[in-house]
Amino acid sequence: MSAGNESNAAIDEARAFRRFLRRAARNGSALTGGLVLLLVLLVALAAPLLAPYDPYAHDLSRRLLPPLFYPGHDPAHLLGTDGFGRDYLSRLIYGARVSLLIGISVMLISGLIGTVLGLLAGYFGGRIDQVIMFVINTRLALPVFLVAMAVVVVLGASLWGTIITLGLFLWDRFAVVVRSATQQIASQDYVTAARSIGCSHRQILLGEILPNLMNAVVVVGTIEMAYAILLEAALSFLGFGVQEPTPSWGLMLAQARQYLFFDAWLLYIPGAALFLVVLCINLFGDGLRDLLGMGEDT
Repeated sequence: MSAGNESNAAIDEARAFRRFLRRAARNGSALTGGLVLLLVLLVALAAPLLAPYDPYAHDLSRRLLPPLFYPGHDPAHLLGTDGFGRDYLSRLIYGARVSLLIGISVMLISGLIGTVLGLLAGYFGGRIDQVIMFVINTRLALPVFLVAMAVVVVLGASLWGTIITLGLFLWDRFAVVVRSATQQIASQDYVTAARSIGCSHRQILLGEILPNLMNAVVVVGTIEMAYAILLEAALSFLGFGVQEPTPSWGLMLAQARQYLFFDAWLLYIPGAALFLVVLCINLFGDGLRDLLGMGEDT
């Protein structure tokens, strides 16, 4: 009987997964955003194979070559070169690595902090909830961008410094959403039943509540990932984020400011890449929210 029950459960799970895939195929936002993000991820992972040149190599004799859609372009440099003669396509490809690394890393760090705090506040309530809500409100009172700039000034601007700084300041949305969802789930009958048979708090939190929160955590994670990428670009643009010679889309925008009136393509190529990635992350998050049914009650 147990083997038959396990077989039926596996069949039900396979059917549910196929239904999910069919719904995903009909969801334009999730499909478009997911496919573009997958493509960008593959390009970032295969950067050493796809980049035609070393993104750090200077050649001042070939500086400011226009891209292929401008007259007088060099076929050897499809997107031209920057003010130091570095191949712009190679730096754009490696810049995708930096942006995705920052977005994913910040999402994981902030997600871990916010999920833990939200779980504890929503499940235990009382004084624990009051203390954690005070911490959340204190965090919400701090302007992330200005605080991040101040921290970077003190600790120094670097790739991992930017990741850690943003990760420690972008957890509040996770905490608020997880706290609210935990309060709703904790009142369900299956949680009450788990308490009645003597399950520990740890077993209830990890075995009953957390699995039912993952849909909300994933959707919030996509929002925070896009926000982290934009914040990093803004910090790098102002000189407080990723530093030379690391290829970063925000840094590429900052370096292109001086060429705005004469070589504007130096600005709009990384700007278009940044816009596309952030747009597709948001599209994927919106589609995922619809697929997981998170907007049905609102």
